[in-house]
Amino acid sequence: MTTKDLAEPPRKVKSKELKVLGFIIFLLFPIITITSISAYGFVIWMIQAFGGVVAH
Repeated sequence: MTTKDLAEPPRKVKSKELKVLGFIIFLLFPIITITSISAYGFVIWMIQAFGGVVAH
């Protein structure tokens, strides 16, 4: 934290924190989730494409 951050009123700090929380919850987490699930699916697809489908 900088000296400027410490001098801001608590309402302004709370507003910034809520904006960051909203960004994390509504944008960052869904993007990370969709990307990781897609990457996992791609890995499985490549394993099946080059290794063949696993027999049951």
